[in-house]
Order: sequence, then C-alpha cells, then structure tokens
Amino acid sequence: MRLIADDCYQLDQQKGSHGFVVAGAGRAAVIDPGLSSGFDGVIAELRADEATTGPITDIVLTHYDLDHAQAARRLQEALGATVWIGAADADILRGRTRPRTVFRRVLQRLVPVALPDGAEELGGSGEVFPGLAYFPTPGHTPGHYAYQWRGVLFTGDAARVSAEGDLSDFLALFIDDKPTAAGTVRLLAERIRSGSVEWVCSGHDAVAGVAPRSS
Repeated sequence: MRLIADDCYQLDQQKGSHGFVVAGAGRAAVIDPGLSSGFDGVIAELRADEATTGPITDIVLTHYDLDHAQAARRLQEALGATVWIGAADADILRGRTRPRTVFRRVLQRLVPVALPDGAEELGGSGEVFPGLAYFPTPGHTPGHYAYQWRGVLFTGDAARVSAEGDLSDFLALFIDDKPTAAGTVRLLAERIRSGSVEWVCSGHDAVAGVAPRSS
C-alpha cells in the first residue's frame, strides 16, 4: 500500500480501478475493491499491512460497476466486513431495477455483480464511521456515492480528475444520466473549492493534490 495522507493508503494490487484504505476510530475501510480477478492480490496486501491499518471492518463502494465492486462479496466473506452501497445501486444488483443504459444491461447479463449479503444501503448523507463521511453523487449510476476521509475526497467515477485536482465530465458512454452527472461534477468542484479537500482520489485517474484556491 502507498501512503497518501495520514491513515489513508492506495492499494497496489487492485485490478480494474483504483482502491483505497482508510483507518481510524478503531475501524478500517476498503474503498472500491475492484475486479474479482484482483481478489488474491488485494487480500494478501490487506493482511500484510494489517499491523498498520488494523483489521478491515468495512467495504465501501462508490457504485456497482464490476471494475469497482465485483470483488466486494468475496472480500466480505473473507474478512467478515460490512459492505456499504447506495440504495439505488443495490436495487439494480438485486434485480429490482434495470440498469439504465443498454451498455450496462448487457454488461450485467454477461458479467453479473453479486450484492453482498447484509449490505448497508446508503441514502442521504452521513458517516460510515467517525471521520469517514458519505454523500450522494448520482449520474454515473443512480446510486453513486462519494466519500471523504479528513482532507481526502474519494470520487469514484463521478468525474474525471486532472493532476491539479480540476474536475470534468466522465466518459459519456458510462454515464446513466448526463444532466444529473453534470450537477454532481459541479457539487464536487464546490466541495474542493471550499478548502476542506487536500487530495482527490478517483476511480481511474492519478491521485491529485489540490493546491489552495483563491476565493
């Protein structure tokens, strides 16, 4: 694992997307464990670094896409951790709602992602545990969530992130609702401008340090 900020790390063995670990208040969370093909590497990495992070108690998902969430169920079974996911995305995984695009409907048929047993379904804003906040960032998927740990913001696929921490729209093919996604990009940009964010960790771009912004 690579240190990003105090008690915040990026996984090295992740496959599909970037994955992260935060630890504090007697809890530790994996954010987006990625593809199931990376499971063996991720579980070995987590166990090797347990003396640093403590046992993993939670697995938090920004959204249900397989490159972020496919390994969650196996990781939950191996670690006994609680999984957190947006309620609207959980409904898609359990088959109550159809994916909103043809691309995602085909993908879910070909490579289904299983909803982990007993998953905690997120609605509104709150905390997974003290210091790890969540808030809705829909558009990429209906139940997409972002998380913030102290000065580190985890945006999943809600936006593309430049090396300077500037945000732009994610690739159009992967967006369920473009107007909603554009509103989410603005919301995240405002959060960064507020001065509470020092690092932005996205699903696919390099970790970005945020320079102080003039008002």
